[in-house]
Amino acid sequence: MDQAEFDAFLTDISECFISENFQLWADRIVLPFSVVTKTGPIVSYTREDLEADFTRNLEACHTMKLDLVHRIPISIEHCEDDTMICTYSTELLSHGQRATEPFTSSALMSQVDGRWRMTAILNARGHSSWTGHSPHREGGQTHD
Repeated sequence: MDQAEFDAFLTDISECFISENFQLWADRIVLPFSVVTKTGPIVSYTREDLEADFTRNLEACHTMKLDLVHRIPISIEHCEDDTMICTYSTELLSHGQRATEPFTSSALMSQVDGRWRMTAILNARGHSSWTGHSPHREGGQTHD
């Protein structure tokens, strides 16, 4: 993955939430997909799991009245097994104002069908702070 591919990836995983385009998000994911938050992991095993989590993230976007998800590349680390760890900062904005403090996450990336896709995100924020939905409380897909 080079810088242009990383930039395109960040654009896709940001714009999909503003344009409410699940397919754009799904095209950048490898199942099973893990999102690791401070409250624990959330694993999407199926496209339906992934879409349910995406929908809850859209709820959070609506609650915060987001009109821009801005991701800033920090680093690309090439791993010996042909994966990449890509680190970036996320800013969530509503009418030019930060809706939350920026946060840094890392995505574990694999190339599938000639395109870089995520298998996991570490230090994700998730939607539970804004939607009240928690897979840990609601029997969602989580594993130790």
